[in-house]
Amino acid sequence: MAFQSAIAAAQPFDRHAENVRYQQWLGEFRQDLLRLRQSADAQPGDINTLFAGTVVPGSRATALLEKLAAAPSGGTSGEIHFVGIRRVFLAALSDAVVAGDGGIYPETQTAFQQPALRVRYVHVDGGGRLERYFDDPEVFKPYRLPESGVFVRNAYPFLLFEERDGKLRLGGVSKEFWDLVTFMDALQYA
Repeated sequence: MAFQSAIAAAQPFDRHAENVRYQQWLGEFRQDLLRLRQSADAQPGDINTLFAGTVVPGSRATALLEKLAAAPSGGTSGEIHFVGIRRVFLAALSDAVVAGDGGIYPETQTAFQQPALRVRYVHVDGGGRLERYFDDPEVFKPYRLPESGVFVRNAYPFLLFEERDGKLRLGGVSKEFWDLVTFMDALQYA
């Protein structure tokens, strides 16, 4: 098992293959979200069951999905319809492209140390509307894609994934990615 992990770690990062796996994960994740929306009596604790194939049970991603499930779905003010944070989050995931590998996330909290999660740096284009966010020196110091296998905070948005049998399961959403989502959400009101 450790030998296989060493081999996997030694293989060069293949952006195309990682984006294919990410798109497969995203398609299955969308199906899980649809099942959640169709389940009128779903409770926050049902997230582990509904997303078992796409989200690490009991992970930070599970906690985020529980919050998103309870969040308002949007609203209308005058003639403007706001889509809500859940749809903005899904839009950011849908627009994301895996750009690099940050290695194994250096988890410090015992409750989240298993399974080990891999950092996947992702770029979200946002139709050019996100440049102000990427150029903000208070957010990114500076905005740049770290070298392959190197984990760096405040450089690039990233997602944390468990890799099992060639498939991905989301284990966490970085502050950098979540702040991007809230920035995108705020653009609706500007």
